[in-house]
Amino acid sequence: MAGKRRSGNVVKMKRKNAKFTGAFLVLFAIYVLFQGVMSMTRENVSIYEVTEKKIADDNLVRGIILRNEKLVTSDQEGYINYYVADGTKVGARTKIYSIDQTGQIYEKLSGTQTGEVKLTSQNTSDIRSEIAAYRAAYSTSHFEEIYSFKYNLDNTISELTNARLLDNVTQILKEQGSQGSFQFGSAGESGIISYTSDGLEALDMNQITSKTFESTSDETKQLRQTESVKAGTPIYRLVTNESWSVVFPLSKEQFKNIQQDKTVTVTLKKIQAKVTPQVTTFTMDGGYYARIDLKRYMIQYINNRYIDLEIKMNDEAGLKIPRSSILKKKFYKIPEEYVVNTQKGEGVLAVTFKKDGTPEYTARYPQILKLTEKVKNSDGEMVDETTCYISADAFDAGSEIADDTAGTNKLALTELAELDGVYCCNKGYCEFRPIQIAYQNNEYSIIKKDTSGGLSAYDHIILDPKVIREDDIIY
Repeated sequence: MAGKRRSGNVVKMKRKNAKFTGAFLVLFAIYVLFQGVMSMTRENVSIYEVTEKKIADDNLVRGIILRNEKLVTSDQEGYINYYVADGTKVGARTKIYSIDQTGQIYEKLSGTQTGEVKLTSQNTSDIRSEIAAYRAAYSTSHFEEIYSFKYNLDNTISELTNARLLDNVTQILKEQGSQGSFQFGSAGESGIISYTSDGLEALDMNQITSKTFESTSDETKQLRQTESVKAGTPIYRLVTNESWSVVFPLSKEQFKNIQQDKTVTVTLKKIQAKVTPQVTTFTMDGGYYARIDLKRYMIQYINNRYIDLEIKMNDEAGLKIPRSSILKKKFYKIPEEYVVNTQKGEGVLAVTFKKDGTPEYTARYPQILKLTEKVKNSDGEMVDETTCYISADAFDAGSEIADDTAGTNKLALTELAELDGVYCCNKGYCEFRPIQIAYQNNEYSIIKKDTSGGLSAYDHIILDPKVIREDDIIY
């Protein structure tokens, strides 16, 4: 019937347990709070990506130069003119200077015009080289070198007029005839001319002490005179050999590193030239020193007594890792024949005993490392030798392993070794990987790339293994 009200079954819904829901929410809140507190108090785990690089320690040192050199003095009084530029190689008969006792030739020479001097491309290049060399070696700690720069620049420019000046003197003497009061001075022996002096021309290895390096600034005196000189006055310096030596102080660590190599790569900072000389190390007055002998570039340093060097030590290529990531783990050292192959892979046969005393041999699968190292054989030759290691965590000291299931040979695990390694986390958990260090400095280590079971480029490792343990999961 249309007007009749419907009726049906009414299903009553059970109310949820409010106490249970409240307890669940409280426990969940406590869990979230606990995790938050733990995350704030837990030490952060930093991860480093392994890279393939080269490390070379560049050590800056300042040394003192030793040369075969001598000061040449004037044997008479008079007015002086120079005809050779600083740094010029001369022969025994080369006219270096002239002395005019009366000053007559000197005055005529002063009044003679040298004419217009045109710069050649080589002249321009020389001037630019002087400026570039000064800029490259500029240091606020050696500001006094600006005077040497000015001297070198003046010398380069004056070199342009020397040849013209000598021609003028020759012409004046030809016009007036021989003058007894006028005399040329020649070198007397071949060498290289310099017009500076620092008073250390006679310095040799026997005179060097630790005090030699207390002051390492060039303090030079200009020898080139502009007017008259007295007899006995130093008028130039002659370097008779292009071979030269540099002696420099070292730290104890630098001394130790250099002793490992017979040669080192050295950069001469002022001219940015690289050389590979033999190096001799020695100790003196409780300090550490080295000496290198060079046969090139002496002319560029002819007016310097001190020199800045950059010495490259320990040039090694491989995988670069931070030193902070390295830890040590204990392993038992075993012969390679005790590593057996099974269907599950490489393992060792642990020796155990039944109740009746019968031995049984059970395959175990601890971490196994095979490291190849260079060792001397009985003939004194360096050969490759492979040594196997098994994790000491897997066995008690004194446990035995066998080389086959028949127990033909047995070995007690007693020889422990601590191996360097890192925690690799490529798989989401900490896994010990062995490393073989080729070189390390204060911050980084270079490790070999071909270590069995070791690292490869782009592997991820734990930066600080102290904050985590092996097999821990990385969140």
